Amino acid sequence: MSNYFMETHHHEWILTNKLGGYALGTGNLINQRKYHGLLIASDKDFQRYHLVAGMEERLEWRGQTLYLDSNNYSNCIYPEGFLCLVKPWLRPYPIFLYSALPHQNDILILKELMMDEDSNTILVKYTNLGHHKLHLTLLPKYTMTPHHELNAPGSLDREVFDTEFNNIDDKCFFNVVRPSNGLRVFGWMDKGVVDYKRLTYYNVFYPWEVMSGYAGIGDQIAFFELNFSLAIGESRFLLFSDQPIKNPEKLINSIEKRYAALPKPKDYPTVPDKDDTLISKLDFEDNFLFSYEEYIKILEFALKDFISNNDIVSGYPFYGPWGRDTMIVLNTLLHMPNYLDLVEKILNKYKNQMQDGLIPNMLKESGRNTNYDTVDATLWYVILLWKLGKYKQDIAFWKKSIRVIEEVLDYILTNTKYPFFIREDGLIELKEEFAHATWMDVRIDGRAVTPRNGAPVEINALWYNAICCYASMCEEYTKLSGISYPPQENVIKLKDLVYQSFQKFWINGYLADRLLGDEPVEEIRPNAVIALSLPWQLIDKEKMEQVWQVAYNELYTPYGLRTLNPKNFRFRKKYYGTQRERDLAFHNGSVWAWLLGAFCGLYLKIHRDTMSDQELAEKLGEFISTFRYSFMRGHIATIAEVWDGDHPHFPKGAPAKAISVAALYNIESYIATLKGIITPLQKKPVTRKKTLQRKRK
Repeated sequence: MSNYFMETHHHEWILTNKLGGYALGTGNLINQRKYHGLLIASDKDFQRYHLVAGMEERLEWRGQTLYLDSNNYSNCIYPEGFLCLVKPWLRPYPIFLYSALPHQNDILILKELMMDEDSNTILVKYTNLGHHKLHLTLLPKYTMTPHHELNAPGSLDREVFDTEFNNIDDKCFFNVVRPSNGLRVFGWMDKGVVDYKRLTYYNVFYPWEVMSGYAGIGDQIAFFELNFSLAIGESRFLLFSDQPIKNPEKLINSIEKRYAALPKPKDYPTVPDKDDTLISKLDFEDNFLFSYEEYIKILEFALKDFISNNDIVSGYPFYGPWGRDTMIVLNTLLHMPNYLDLVEKILNKYKNQMQDGLIPNMLKESGRNTNYDTVDATLWYVILLWKLGKYKQDIAFWKKSIRVIEEVLDYILTNTKYPFFIREDGLIELKEEFAHATWMDVRIDGRAVTPRNGAPVEINALWYNAICCYASMCEEYTKLSGISYPPQENVIKLKDLVYQSFQKFWINGYLADRLLGDEPVEEIRPNAVIALSLPWQLIDKEKMEQVWQVAYNELYTPYGLRTLNPKNFRFRKKYYGTQRERDLAFHNGSVWAWLLGAFCGLYLKIHRDTMSDQELAEKLGEFISTFRYSFMRGHIATIAEVWDGDHPHFPKGAPAKAISVAALYNIESYIATLKGIITPLQKKPVTRKKTLQRKRK
């Protein structure tokens, strides 16, 4: 079996909309998580509901019956439709080519999945690419439950559902209501016959849930049987939605138009091949399916997957919006054309939810309440206001933003509500009960797994940068308006004090992860890299280079940076097991892809004046080549949250993580600029001012 086939079977595809709804699955369409399915709907408050898991798909030809679908059970996979899968493609949207066994050009059927941008609607499209007319029978499998839950075995037998179906002018309408929770699913098919047929799929098994220590057995239920024929070259369309489908043809056109401009894989099959060579023309040799320019378009679309409800979804399928993650992603959206208004709208949204100087750590989502357990999210927010102001160059924006930042700084300086304070040396210190208030935030039994109490290095680098941003904004406003607006004197004094105090972190060629009093805690973690990648410089370039080199030697992997170096006794090799076991590894060795952004950013700060554009582009490309080539070969559709700290390869955690995709996009956009490539990232080539064309000798 080819490397391509193995990779796509172990990775996940994703479709999303602007509401936070999604569809998610594997490259062989065997649902391994309870979150996998055709339609998981969301409302504007990110309350999500798993509605349709998939479909039983039965194909008939000359008395032969083939099943295209597969269900996991605890002792088997049945039916074995995955064996009929000739090839899957994960981007620009999920595409699956099936055939009879052995695979042949006579019987070929293409299945494509697309999602509406503005509603919780999924489109399933079947196209006959073979040489014979085919008949298909489909049974949609409903779940209709909150997306973190399963239908307990046997529970659906005792429940009454309201169903309705009609065959009107060769078109099928079929709807289900679950009175116990009020969930509804509306279905439509463009040509065929629908009949009532209730069938329960008992004890469907989700191995990835069980491996993670969760319940992993649940029931699904069908109410309808759909029958239709496919002539050679003909397509059929199905729609599933949580709202009535009023104008299906228009909706189908809108959905297909959403993906029309995206590049197709080089071997994407389009029409029946009369010469019986379609399968032989498919690429099974693991070559590039997308050019570099096409890959950039795919990556841009992958980043847009997380933009929902004028916010940023932190990761699918587990998370809703998180303040910190949103700020980090907005930093990337600033560099994309036509996104300034959205960035400003989201920043205003968080401003309106600010409490006592802090923006939320996590917004309300799927039964989870909003919390403010973070310090760094607000500091990222201040930096974003400054960056947005630099783009806008608008007097009113500067004035409004300066007042917001002054309010934030005043709250931080006088804070009595949250368990942190400003030390005499100007640094921010987190009390022990607030030791989880950084991005390394996991707790077990209420205690931080990776304690950051004391003065954390990246928190104080963000603190210094926030103060510098405030001073810069006052200066920019004065220049632009002609009206003097000096920054608050106590803040400017604090800026110099924080700079001096930050030098305490330097020890043995690296930055301490935190200070307990004035005692440095020597741990080689990526927080030092985050601290030095920020806009304002805190140590000299020679020390910065030492930090980067240590991080490269101890933390760097092709999938991101380790959260702790392997020589530390706390280092955990694998992100695996129960919630507790995974939590212990999450920030104690596990690899995070988003850290590549800071890693490459620090490299740029060190070398941008001593290397040519071409040299920089090549070097940065080396650091992220694994992800780049995985996209170009079609192995992956997005970027996950974490990987194992030792020999990373398979993605772990959330399969689609916003800050991971944003980091790669940020790096690639800079590389594209260095190369002078006209891409969707910019309207025309923009090159950095060349201070030196050759390495300084």
